[in-house]
Amino acid sequence: MTHAIPPANWYSDPDGSGGLRYWDGAAWTEYRVAPAPPQYPRYVQWGPPPWKGAQIGRPAFGPGALANPGRRLGARMLDWLVLLPVFVILLVATLLIAAPHFGPLFPKVYANEPNAPMPTPGLVWIYVVILACGFVTGLIMVAYETIAIAKFGRTLGMAWLHIRPVRIDGGTLGWGRSFGRAAIFWLASCLGWIGLLDPLWCLWDDKRQCLHDKVADSIVINDFFAGTRLTHPDEAGDDASPDGVAGPERLHPSRLASSPLNTAGHFAP
Repeated sequence: MTHAIPPANWYSDPDGSGGLRYWDGAAWTEYRVAPAPPQYPRYVQWGPPPWKGAQIGRPAFGPGALANPGRRLGARMLDWLVLLPVFVILLVATLLIAAPHFGPLFPKVYANEPNAPMPTPGLVWIYVVILACGFVTGLIMVAYETIAIAKFGRTLGMAWLHIRPVRIDGGTLGWGRSFGRAAIFWLASCLGWIGLLDPLWCLWDDKRQCLHDKVADSIVINDFFAGTRLTHPDEAGDDASPDGVAGPERLHPSRLASSPLNTAGHFAP
């Protein structure tokens, strides 16, 4: 008596997360599709909402709830630490090349030559180099954040603190929205104290949106699928095998353990 081997396809993930996982015909692979985010009822009662996010159907806490400002700040600081080596390398390399041409940090002025032109102090050029390297690092940050959010849904700092930016309706951010929110945050940071209004806005906003979130029509939520590898849903395919038996019932580890499946991942006769 032999057991039919399920064909290679996407089936419900046996880990119980509700997503899909690819079975290659012999064993489970590491390719997963995250489950769809749960839909929460919108707040329709009279009066102010009982918590921030209730009016857009977000829970008060847990997965899917609006991320608190402290966690957002922590993720932003972690992302800055990720790019700190880039700034240091740019600064050191530029100073090594240009510093010999700066001249003295504090040039001397002789009283017997009152009409002599005042040379630019070398310290001024050092400040210019630091500002230029910071400007370039900011552009790299915009590119990094745009690619990370548009392609992977979150930056490294967001992944470490388990938060994720999404559209208000729960959809993922595309390239345009990802670039817009990153660019607005970077431009605001160039405005000095005035730019602090952007990240501080989420402290009193009813949707915990910063100004760059409002431009991109995005919110930041607690991540649904911390540690789950995401793939494009179009790759998922059908979740049922040709014989009509769904993946979880036929391929769950509890069933495979009781079936004649050897340790190599193949069905034995």
